[in-house]
Amino acid sequence: MCEGFQAHLDDTCQCFPRGFILQQWKDCSAARGILAAGLVIFLIAVISGQIGPSEWNWKKLTVSGLSALSLFIVSTVPDHFLEEHLWNHVARKHFPRIFLWTLGTLLILHILTVHLNIEFSISKAPWVVLVIACLVGLIPESGPHLFFVTLYAQGTIPISILLASSIVQDGHGMLPMLAHSRRAFFVIKGINFAVGIVCGAIGLSLGL
Repeated sequence: MCEGFQAHLDDTCQCFPRGFILQQWKDCSAARGILAAGLVIFLIAVISGQIGPSEWNWKKLTVSGLSALSLFIVSTVPDHFLEEHLWNHVARKHFPRIFLWTLGTLLILHILTVHLNIEFSISKAPWVVLVIACLVGLIPESGPHLFFVTLYAQGTIPISILLASSIVQDGHGMLPMLAHSRRAFFVIKGINFAVGIVCGAIGLSLGL
C-alpha cells in the first residue's frame, strides 16, 4: 500500500440508484445543489452565447454536450460519489489549481507576447524551445504543459514541439510511482524524455 493512497474497500458505488434519485433531491446536499446550480447557469450561458462562440459550431456543441453530461452525472450519482470524489477531490482540490495555472499561463503569455516579442525569439531558436519543452515535461504536474498548449493554439510553436512536450508530460499521474520508487520514476521519465525529444527533432527536421 502506498502512503496516502485511499481505497474504499467497504463502499459500493451504484451510479444510478433506481428509486433513490428523487429521494436524493428531496434531501439535497449542499454539494449537489451548488454543483447543479453552477452547471445549469453555465449551460444556459453557453447556449445563449454569453460564454464562448455565439454561433453553433463544434466548440459550442462540445461544451454544451459536456456540460449537459456533467449535470446529468451530478443529478443522479449517490451522495458518497458526489461529495467525496466530485466535490472534495475534483472541485475543491483540482479546480482551483487548474484555474490558477490557466490564469497564470495566460498572463505570462500576454506579457511575453506584448512586451518581449516571444514569437520572434521562438522562431529563431526552435531547437532550444524543444529542449525546454521536454525538460518542463519532466515535472510531475500537468499545469506547466498548458504553456506549450497555449503557444501552439496561438500558432507560436509548431506541432512537433507540442508533440514532444505531450510525450514527456505525464501529469500528476506519475506521483504514485514517485512515492513507490524514485528509481523507477526517473527511468520512466528518462525514456519519455528520449522518445519525446527524438520525435520532436524528427518533426522539426521535416518542418512540422
